[in-house]
Parts: sequence; structure tokens; C-alpha cells
Amino acid sequence: MYINKIHIQNYRNFSDFTMEFHKGLNVIIGANNSGKTGLLYAINLLNSPSDISVNDFNKNNLLKYSKLYLETAPSITIEYSICHRIREDDTDDESIIKLLPFLGIKEFAENRQEHDGVVEYNIAARIRAVYSLDTKFLEEYKKAVANEVNNFEDYLLVLKRFVEKHYSWNYTNGISDTRAEQKAVTDIFDIRFIGAERTSEEVRKETKREIISFTKDGDNASDFDKFKRDISEDIEKLLSPSITKLATLFENEKNAIGLAKGNVSIASTVHANFSLADTYTTEIKDTKSGYTLPLQNNGLGYNNLINIYMLIKLTEIRPGKDFRILCLEEPEAHLHPAMQYKLFKYLRDLDDINGLNQQIFVTTHSSNISAVAGIDNMFMLAYNREGNDSDCTQQSLMEQFAGKDGTTIKAEAKAHLTKFLDVTRSDMLFSDKVILVEGIAEKLLVPLFMEICGCSYEDEHISIVEIGGKHFKYFVELFNNNAVKKKVLCITDKDFKWIDFDGDGKLRSYSEYESDEPTHITDLKQRFSIENFHICTQSIGGRTFEDEFFLTNMADKNVAIAVFKRAISNTINDFFDKYSFDLTAWEAHIDEVDGRSHKTVKKFLDAYKSRVDDSPERTSDYEKLIFAEIFLHYAKDKKGDVALGTLTDKALMNQDGSSKLIVPYYIQEGLTWLLK
Repeated sequence: MYINKIHIQNYRNFSDFTMEFHKGLNVIIGANNSGKTGLLYAINLLNSPSDISVNDFNKNNLLKYSKLYLETAPSITIEYSICHRIREDDTDDESIIKLLPFLGIKEFAENRQEHDGVVEYNIAARIRAVYSLDTKFLEEYKKAVANEVNNFEDYLLVLKRFVEKHYSWNYTNGISDTRAEQKAVTDIFDIRFIGAERTSEEVRKETKREIISFTKDGDNASDFDKFKRDISEDIEKLLSPSITKLATLFENEKNAIGLAKGNVSIASTVHANFSLADTYTTEIKDTKSGYTLPLQNNGLGYNNLINIYMLIKLTEIRPGKDFRILCLEEPEAHLHPAMQYKLFKYLRDLDDINGLNQQIFVTTHSSNISAVAGIDNMFMLAYNREGNDSDCTQQSLMEQFAGKDGTTIKAEAKAHLTKFLDVTRSDMLFSDKVILVEGIAEKLLVPLFMEICGCSYEDEHISIVEIGGKHFKYFVELFNNNAVKKKVLCITDKDFKWIDFDGDGKLRSYSEYESDEPTHITDLKQRFSIENFHICTQSIGGRTFEDEFFLTNMADKNVAIAVFKRAISNTINDFFDKYSFDLTAWEAHIDEVDGRSHKTVKKFLDAYKSRVDDSPERTSDYEKLIFAEIFLHYAKDKKGDVALGTLTDKALMNQDGSSKLIVPYYIQEGLTWLLK
């Protein structure tokens, strides 16, 4: 039995929010304040309808009190849809008893199925929980609002007064609208809520409950009663001298205070009235030395791991008797990344074989967890703060890759992400905005470019993801037309081939460059014609990030020299020190370059001399382009080193520590779009 859908209205971040769940493992991911914790609390209210404060009402709705809540008081509504498959011959399954007040008779009959003589039902139940003002106090509420409220703060004070005194939970069958008792609701699931700040208390309560249940069982109760009597007799023997002394003292009372009239006297005995459940404790055993310690004396990380593991395993004790839900908030707290990974690999493997025996809801900010949890188990949660109707949105990644468009690309994307959505790339699932880049150089330098452009990397919650090539379509598919609408900027290379050294060896023209669009960009534009996706690529002559970056920074000769020297070989470095960016001098003194470098440089110079466009007004542009091509030739096999060197080169910094670098225009344009 499990919650397959929840509909939340006017509770915390949720104005009007619906989300469907899986039977086993549900991993909820998203940026901070996207509603993850609120969702867990909403689920937990089904079992523990704790006091609701005025702060639990949706603030965006309360701000509209003058339109919404003058004639009626605000309320919170949560509707839980529950699914369960039951067999008529399974006498241990108690679900039908627990769900009876919330079933729809018509739906129950329609879901009857018979296979090989076995009758089964897919039970569908719906519980509507409403936290509202007692109607007896509505007129009093309206009068208070009319007479006491001049602003929002006044309204909150009035609402707080009524919430504390006259609000309560009311329950109905969500299908038939018939009323139900609170106990009928809270008895359906045994929900364990493990907050981010956790102790061993939940495990202690769980193990204690199991032992109490065992000792009360009819087959065991008499044995434990006899055990207590035997213990009492043994203790009485041990304490006999003291008990005899006390008995003699009290039996000599001789009616001094008048007990005889009531036909009573003082007797002395021993009763072992202890709780067997309290005798059980969880301890830590050192597997090397053999000694044990109380759990609280152990490190927080391993304690968290033990507590979570025990709560999962305890469901195996009485399968079919308790319908359990585990709400686990930020399990990564105090856990080493490797431990996070191993724990969730264990959970995912259990879920794959249907071995969890409960429904588990997990909220996390850990890319170690998302990397192993499995795409089908994950849900992205986001909070849309734009417009007047702010609300949470969600997207099941299983549904996102369902392939409803009749193509195979979603299946391909899912397979690719399953393989390559590692710890570093999973970071994009938790951010508000995503920048996808091809390689390590962009990954290293884009944060600096953002700083130069005044774009706060941290404040904007932007994730920069290196995808290691041009497989953008697989990653963008995560956000393609789904409810989350996370903005995704794709920084990709134009890959224009300026010189075909296997062909005519000529330098092509800028007119060809400007009209050319690579097929991977055309395909991305056609596939993802969505407003939350944007592509930017080189525009002033570069074919990759590196040569466009160099061309941009040729505006400052000293900066260009420092950048150029980061890439070129030692042989070329000496030559460059003599002739700098004077292409005519390079041509005149090419014979001073030795070995393989001579052949390399000469073919670039020959391409320039035989260029397609020899118009004088573009001569300077083509000269710069040749140096950009030479820079790229030497940088292509050490892009990471060149980028790191650029980041740390003091020659590229001003005295105040700011950077002298100019951000390539296409990246400036992309960041401007991202920040809109």
C-alpha cells in the first residue's frame, strides 16, 4: 500500500500543487526553498496531524487577504490518493480494513480482476484532510478582520488568534465526500519522519515497539509473566536481610496509626515491574577489539547510517501488518560521500527487486545520492517566483523520458544520462539555472567570466556542467518542455574549418564563416524550440572556445601576449619574443624556426597568403585569425593547463586583483539571457 498522489492547496510553498509518486523509492531533488521539506511535512501530516501555525499557510495567498479572505477564512487542504493491490486469499493483508472508510464502492467493483482462479483488486482510496476554521466562529472572524485589520501584519495577528483557538483538522472520503474520524486516517500508515538533525531516538522507539508487541502476543505473555515472577523471587532472596529488617519495622506498627480498623497492615515484598522493551539497547561493537559502546558515543556519520539502515530493515519483522512510510530529510548529513553513495546504491537495489517493504521519500542536496539513486526514482522540484501566481512545480524524471513523442531520442537520452550523470554532472539537478559547456577549459574559465560580467555564480544558484563533447541533446532533454522550466544555456563550438590542410590549404572567408551553422546547433534548435533554452557560439572568427577567447583579448596586446605564450611551444616562444604579432616578420624569418615547428607554422602562413578573401580592409582580421589558429593548434592538447595558467597568471590581473581579460561576446550574450 502506498501514496500514489498528493494534492496540496494553500500549505507552505504550495498554492495548488499535485504530485504523483512511486511505490518504493522517491528521491526529491531541487534547489533550496523549492518545497522539498514542506512536501515531506505534508506527507507526515497524514499520520501526525500536528498543530498548524499561521506560518504554514501559503504566504502568497495570505498577501491577497483583502480579495480572498474577507468573507471566508483561509484553509489548508491536502488530498491523499492511496493505491494497493490485494488478493482475496491473503488473510494477513489488513489494508482493506484500514482503507474501508475511504474507498469508492464503484471503483472497488470495477477493479476486480481474476487470474487463474485468484481474485485481486487494485484498491483506490482517497483521503481529504482540511484544516479550517470552525464555522461557529466565522462571523467573529469576519468582524475582527473588518474592524482590526489595516495592513498585512494586522491580518496575520488576527489570523494567528483564530488559528490557535478555533482551527482543526476535518477528514472526508475524497471520493464520496462522507465524513471520517481522525483515528481512521492516522491508523492507515505508520510514518517515520527522520529530520536532517537526527538522533537514535527513532530507532529506539521502533525497536521498543517491536519488543512490546512481541511480549504482548498471546503465545509469549504467560512466559514473560513467569519470567518476571522468577526474577522477583530471585531478587527477594538477594535482598532478604534488608527486606526482613523493613518487614519487622513495619509489622510492629501495632495499630499506632489506626490501620487495624481498615483491616489492613503493611507487608513487604519484591515485584520486578520493569519494561522488557526498555532493556533492549542498540550498541556499537568494535569489530577489531571486540568492545562495545553506547550508540551515542559513536561518530555521527556512522550513527546516521546505522539508524537509517535499521529503520529500513525493521519493516521485515512484520510484513503485511504495518503499512510503513519513511520520510528521510537530507540523509547526506554527516555522511562521507562514499557512504552516501553506498547507502543509496543499497536502497536502489532493494527497490529494483521490490524489497523495500515500504514507501520511502527522500529529500537531498547531494549529487552523490542523485548519481546513484536512478533516474526513474527521481523527481525535480522547483519554485516559480515569477508572476503573481507563484507556486511549486515538479517533474518525474521517469515521465520526462517516457518517449511520448514517438521517437527514440528520449530513450537514447535516458541511456546516456544513466551512464554519464555522475557526481559532478548531477549538480545541475539542484541548481536554479544551468550552463552546459563542452570541455574543461570552459568549465574552469566561465566562473571568472561571470565574475567579470557582474553575474554572481553563487547568488544565482548556477551550475556549470561539462558534458565532455557535443552530446547536449541528452542533457537538455532533462528540461525539455517540462514543468520545472529551468533555464539552460548551451555554450557550444561553431567548429568552422578555416583551413582544409587535406584540401586546397586556403584560408576561407569571413562571409563563409558568418553564414555557416554546424549541424549539431541546427539540430538543437529544431529539437528544443523552448523558451527556457538558449544556444550561444563563437561569432568573431573563433571556431572553438580557445581561439575565440584569444581573438577577443587581442584588443590588449599585453594580455594577448600573456595568453598566447601559455599555449605555444618553447621553440615558438623564442621566435615569438623576437617578432610578436607581426605576421610580415614571421613570413620573413620563418627559416629561424627549427624542426617540426617550422613545418607547422609555415602551413599557416601559406594558408594566409593564399586566402580566399584578399580584400585590404579585412587584412588585419585575417592576420589576427592566423595567430588564433596557431594558438589553437598548440592549445588543443592542453586546454585544461592553458585555462588554469590563465586563471593564475598575475600578468593578467590588475593591481586590485581584478582580471584584465575580456569576456568573449558570445558568452556575454549568453549570460545576459540567463540573467533575464
